[in-house]
Amino acid sequence: MNTNLREELKARKQAYVQDEIIAAAARLFAERGIRAVTIDDIASSLGYTKSVVYYYFKNKNQVLWEIFNRIHEAWWADMQAIMEEDTPPDRKLAALIRKHALNVMDRTEWTAIYFRDQSELTEAQQASVIERKRDFDRNFRDTYAKGVAAGLFKDIPPAIVTSGIIGMCNQAHAWFKPGKGLPAATIADHFTDIALSGCLR
Repeated sequence: MNTNLREELKARKQAYVQDEIIAAAARLFAERGIRAVTIDDIASSLGYTKSVVYYYFKNKNQVLWEIFNRIHEAWWADMQAIMEEDTPPDRKLAALIRKHALNVMDRTEWTAIYFRDQSELTEAQQASVIERKRDFDRNFRDTYAKGVAAGLFKDIPPAIVTSGIIGMCNQAHAWFKPGKGLPAATIADHFTDIALSGCLR
């Protein structure tokens, strides 16, 4: 086996183990609360020793911060892809609502952590999260403002409308259960219809 292939396989294995640790931590943090979970708990849930977890993360804060980073990056990429589409504001807002609702329901545990446990981060990390959330919300606000200017939406302050829309989507993490009740896609469609029916002229 040549050196490049060996290094590639090593990198893949490390990425896989790191992903496993983050997923296990997210599940435990969501279930028990961050302060009730130790590195030992994360390791034992995977059948690892805590030294394995410490190989990838120096402490619990670094694990938590990685969860915040990953969920933001995933959501941001999806929102930016929609924002770059050449579509009118009403269709763009519908796409933003539907996608965000689906993202929340796809990772309810991660979403619970993202909106519940920001205070567990360092001050610098919290400041970064606040700025990221502002940028995320701005996509919705700008889209709504353009819709108002185009005569498509009611002239309601965009911050009020978008806070309500985003809040509706975010709260799905607290009650949505895969395989029980309506599927995520149907709920996302209903959310979109509810929001747009209150916005359109």
